Amino acid sequence: MSQTATTTWTDPSCCPFCDSDLADPGAGFIDHIHTSPECQTEFEMWRSNIAGDMGGEWSG
Repeated sequence: MSQTATTTWTDPSCCPFCDSDLADPGAGFIDHIHTSPECQTEFEMWRSNIAGDMGGEWSG
């Protein structure tokens, strides 16, 4: 099972995929996934899994 399928984000100060500390919970997460290919892949998988749950596209 992929980590994406089991990840629960309980601490917004840490990456939900690798548990690294983030500079801040918002932009820090986006900066992190742009510099971590593994976390970016996990994020894209997570995003595609929830895309149908939301009306329109998430701009996050």
